[in-house]
Amino acid sequence: MKKGEILRLKVEDLAHGGMGIAKIEGEVVFVKGGLPGDLMDAQVIKAKSSYSEARVFKLLQPSPHRIAPSCPHFGVCGGCKLQDLDYEAQLSCKRRQVRAHLERIGGFSNPPVRKIIGSEKTYFYRNKMEFTFSTLEGKPILGLHKAGSFSQVFDLERCLLQSKLSNEILTEVREFVRRKGLSVYDLKEHKGLLRFLTIREGKLTGEVMVSIVTSRREFLQMSELAQELVEKFPHIASVFQIINPKKASIALGEARLVWGRPSITERINGYSFSISPNSFFQTNPYQAEKLYLLVRDLSRLKGTETVFDLYAGTGSIGIFLAESTRQVIGIESREEAVIDARRNAELNGTKNCRFVQGNVRDIFPQMEERPDLVVMDPPRAGMHPKAIRSLLTVSPSRIIYVSCNPSTLARDLAIICEDGYELREVYPLDMFPHTPHIESIALIERA
Repeated sequence: MKKGEILRLKVEDLAHGGMGIAKIEGEVVFVKGGLPGDLMDAQVIKAKSSYSEARVFKLLQPSPHRIAPSCPHFGVCGGCKLQDLDYEAQLSCKRRQVRAHLERIGGFSNPPVRKIIGSEKTYFYRNKMEFTFSTLEGKPILGLHKAGSFSQVFDLERCLLQSKLSNEILTEVREFVRRKGLSVYDLKEHKGLLRFLTIREGKLTGEVMVSIVTSRREFLQMSELAQELVEKFPHIASVFQIINPKKASIALGEARLVWGRPSITERINGYSFSISPNSFFQTNPYQAEKLYLLVRDLSRLKGTETVFDLYAGTGSIGIFLAESTRQVIGIESREEAVIDARRNAELNGTKNCRFVQGNVRDIFPQMEERPDLVVMDPPRAGMHPKAIRSLLTVSPSRIIYVSCNPSTLARDLAIICEDGYELREVYPLDMFPHTPHIESIALIERA
């Protein structure tokens, strides 16, 4: 195939990441914007020896699963790529992707992938959104990144993943910035003040935290902005300035409380969790509750076990399991997360749950206890091979692996199952409707 060539294609499925999959003369073609069931003419935009990439040139017969997207920014925004695919079809595609990764990468024959756990809420489910400041024709704008772009930002009208209140806060901040003529950070020049706006919301408590990320500490209008926001939006419980002078384009840094409380609270299944500006917390609390309950069910705890909670974050999974077991030991590398986890255990009156700061690769030789069950929720990159080897030295009876990346899940499960373990069950869970992301919960038991 050659770049620019027009191909007639029938899209068969979705790849992980959201591109359509078609085949022509045995060669795989990934189609941007293609959905399962589409018949189209597609133009080749990248030709490789083993595959090609194409984009829709002319849609001849749309998929029966195509629907009209609800968001006014669909196609421009890089977020909800699957809004034009009906939700049941999204779920089917995601389950097939988990299965395909386990077969192709993990080498599992007929992997035990159960029915995917869908979400009742497919919009307005996020409790955290980060927005980027930029400029357009010399005027400050505030929005999200354009699809496929690291530096281009579009001015957001509204986002359907966050609440109406959060959208109103975003509009108020943007109007304040324009009214005051504040400078916006330029990523290339490394100049300007305003970088990001982060809005966090306790979905079940109604508490809101607003954080303005700046490139330097000096921000004379910060207190004025905070006062205007809290007067207009009574649900705001915290306003922070986050100082990030580094070139890294992240909405984290030194947190300075400008107004209100140092944290907000979220509740999941009767448990309360304190959320500080730099802490990680599941961004879809409705699906997080299903995930935690499933982990507890798969644990089959009798009240006598020692549980290790690896990559414990702010301790939510460990705290969920604590009342059903003898003790939970959470292991987390980030000091700030460990502080949050200890605070959350105290907040819930959990006495048999302690959190240790350390790297999973190194911590096991230092531990006197040996786990009956290990629960782990590593980052997208999965587990380091040294961490897996370290885990296998303590030989737990059962392992529950929570993953947000089916490819690294399959890779790690293959290594674990080479060492005398068997893959018993895998449950895909849709944590982020309309996006290509997939959460999975896998149960592994010693053979």
